[in-house]
Amino acid sequence: MPDPPVRRLHAVLDAPLARLEESRDELAKAWLLKVLERAPLSDIERIPTERIVRELPDLITDIVRAVARSSAGAGSELLTADAEERASRLASLSGREAHAPADLARDIAALHSVMIAALGRELGAEEARVLVDAAERFATVFGAIQAAAAEELVRERSRELEWLANTDALTGLYNLRYLQQHIRHLVGIQQRYGHAFAVLVLDINGLKRINDAHGHAAGDRMLMGVAAAVRATVRTIDTPVRMGGDEFCVLAPHQTASGGKILAYRVGAAVEEIETPDKSKVGVSIGVAACPQHGSDPELLLEMADAAMYRAKASGERVEVAVVDAGPAAEEDPREKRTT
Repeated sequence: MPDPPVRRLHAVLDAPLARLEESRDELAKAWLLKVLERAPLSDIERIPTERIVRELPDLITDIVRAVARSSAGAGSELLTADAEERASRLASLSGREAHAPADLARDIAALHSVMIAALGRELGAEEARVLVDAAERFATVFGAIQAAAAEELVRERSRELEWLANTDALTGLYNLRYLQQHIRHLVGIQQRYGHAFAVLVLDINGLKRINDAHGHAAGDRMLMGVAAAVRATVRTIDTPVRMGGDEFCVLAPHQTASGGKILAYRVGAAVEEIETPDKSKVGVSIGVAACPQHGSDPELLLEMADAAMYRAKASGERVEVAVVDAGPAAEEDPREKRTT
């Protein structure tokens, strides 16, 4: 049979917990002061004080109510779905650009300390056993909060690493690694659901001339301009990619070769509007292939679009479509052309 202080825990804590919830704004500000005291000067101006004042009180209410449910013996689920979502955002409330797990643990411990101190003041001369038991329940709730916040921190780091692995650092477009993954994904969708897609390979003419005459910084600006023009022209479902150097690619779902050709002309026109340092026109050659019209092998589709792009470059045309009955072996090998 429980000791009397434990039996009357819920009744004793009822009023103090209610007053704690009423003072949630003051508790949020007390936590903010602790964060500010510990933060380096360089971080202080990045701490989102307005967001803390706006969001943290709701989390404090979640905590108080979870402790109240725990002390009343109500169920095993400490945090509601809304409370877990708010807890997961706690990692970003201190405003650090790279929030380390140790910083996160200290921030959550600081909030725990603020709330236990406030509860101690509310309980006053009540039995020490009641405060100890309440502190243990608060610790259990904060453990759940720390788990939710830590999981979000891990997810955020994973998203950052995935973005870095799949993104071209200069232009912000997807890179060759992502292109290879996504084209396999589109082939799988086509084979399962019959949705065609087009592949556009773009080669920008004149980059070497700009690099030689105006420096690599000017060449980089040109590449960023090309990326912006491509991004602004394609549809939201299309995937623009920088393959490397002066070659770009667009994966266009739900497009046949004829639809891809129309898109290629639009993209080419947008790229040719870019202003170069010497006021010359930007040249662009584009090759188009489509799945399943030109096959279903991801590497073959890219090679056929690449070969069509080199035919466009050789003929002076802006756009060429891959030949249906001839793979890259029937045309000049695009890899050989790159070496000339």
